[in-house]
Amino acid sequence: MKTGSDALGGISVRADLDNLIAVGCFGVACAIGLVGAFVGLDVSSFWLDELFEAWINENGISVSEFIARLVTDLHPPAYHVLVFLYSRVFGDSEVSLRSFSALCATGAILLFIVATKSFFSLPARLFGAAMATGSFFWFYHAQNARGYSLSFVIGVGILAISLSILAKRSQPDARLLPHLAGLAVLMLVGSFVHFYLMYECLAVLIVLGYFCPRQRIVLIAFACVLLTVTGLYVKYVIEVFSQYSTTTNWIHGDPVWYASQLRTAVIYSFTKKALLALAICAGAFALQRLFVMRQLRLGWTVSLPPGAAAAAPKPGFLALGRFPLDPETALFVGVPVIVLAGGVASSLLLSPNFTDRNLLVCSPFLWAFSARLYDGGVPGAERLVRAGANLALSAIVLWMAITMVAGRAKPWNEPFRESAEWIRSFPACRDRPILIINAQPRAWFKPGYSEVLYADFYGNYLGNFAQPEVVFIEDIRAHKVPEDVKDYLRWRIDGNGCPILAWSIHLITEEEFAAAGQELLKAVGRPNAGRIVQTKVLRNGIEGFVLYAEGASGPGQFSAGRDPGPPPSQRKTGPAPSPTRRASTPDPTPK
Repeated sequence: MKTGSDALGGISVRADLDNLIAVGCFGVACAIGLVGAFVGLDVSSFWLDELFEAWINENGISVSEFIARLVTDLHPPAYHVLVFLYSRVFGDSEVSLRSFSALCATGAILLFIVATKSFFSLPARLFGAAMATGSFFWFYHAQNARGYSLSFVIGVGILAISLSILAKRSQPDARLLPHLAGLAVLMLVGSFVHFYLMYECLAVLIVLGYFCPRQRIVLIAFACVLLTVTGLYVKYVIEVFSQYSTTTNWIHGDPVWYASQLRTAVIYSFTKKALLALAICAGAFALQRLFVMRQLRLGWTVSLPPGAAAAAPKPGFLALGRFPLDPETALFVGVPVIVLAGGVASSLLLSPNFTDRNLLVCSPFLWAFSARLYDGGVPGAERLVRAGANLALSAIVLWMAITMVAGRAKPWNEPFRESAEWIRSFPACRDRPILIINAQPRAWFKPGYSEVLYADFYGNYLGNFAQPEVVFIEDIRAHKVPEDVKDYLRWRIDGNGCPILAWSIHLITEEEFAAAGQELLKAVGRPNAGRIVQTKVLRNGIEGFVLYAEGASGPGQFSAGRDPGPPPSQRKTGPAPSPTRRASTPDPTPK
């Protein structure tokens, strides 16, 4: 069934049945992913990083308090500022904060489809968008209250302007000033959304500088400005006011770490189904080029099938200036590679910062590569190859979309909400302190910050029910537990009051929690109480743990003679104070 052809992005796409099926299926897959971004926003509990965002943007605090909290972070401020304004209208609940990320993530996909119209065919744009919405990285960060989805939007804008600059670089009368100005604004804003977005900007400038010698001086000036302003922010804000260590954290710096993060980055970007789709596109490209080479060797007149990317083929399997040896593909591949190299180099020279999710801030360039691979391989292939590829790709992207969106019903995060609800089921724990074990080293924080922050994180879902009290796991191992904590823990182990002994979730395994529990019993003088002390494992995708004293009537139950009140030392001063929903900000400690 032929209905004519439609020129899209410089590529003629004949409306044969397989093309129509491909456009329809790719579009449906995108739509499923976009709608799914708003499904189940409250299925999962906030995880620790989202709780940090909720603390910074707590409704009811003043602007000065917001700024005081914002500057304690190691990240640049732009995302926090936008979420602060958004949350003033829509609130700071799970749905409210995550809906901002969902809007950014879906906006990035729609912008990708629209803004790259001049550079990819319609099927290619929809295919690249479907590869994005079918990836776990986009799926997760579309509902993660952090700055990654905002980075997608800015990244797509930078991508589109960069492609326009490359397309016009050799035109003597081209007006590139508006493009360069727009690129400068996006890069400046992006550098204050995420520092790896600044790396992405530098990578784009390097690639553009190579292919655009006439604009090279301007591009170098852009790079110098970005490095200067971000360097000043690090020097005069982060190093002075941040309450995290700038040299020691959970990120490692050994070869095994880099290899594992690179492996997970590939997995998060491309599922096995997505890799199969890319292999089909690459296979179609290879068959297309082999067929052309065979015709040339036999001296036949070469006639490219409808939809081919060029009017006339060049000899050889690969030709400079044509896919994959063209400037556009160099941009799509070069930017992630340069960001990877820059991330590893800065981790080795400055401080550890290389992670899979930081690297994948440049995901829009991977989406563009997927679209380019489709255009380079499928439309120009022989009809049977093209039809087979389009039908297979249609089935794969629909499969990806359906299985990914079905995952919205599944919890993915740390069980802060679920464990808090379990603790709230014990009436005797009301207004009592709850010991929080911080499994992160003390060296990662400036003095007093972790105690404030983690009390807020664990208290978020407790509300006014109980008062979190934070102790580092290294202090438990060294038996450096405060005397008042020892007092109420002994009281509880002996069958009195609230049965909750300890609670921990982030960066701790069940084995580590069990070992910490044993050391805690030794520290409070009850080393043989293991037979009545149990661990409650709660899950929200990731495990969390609560240590509790088992009652005579079974796990978590109170015996008839259990004293619900506080231990004697607390009785002298009355019940524990009722906590506020969130803790205050510690005073900054300048270096």
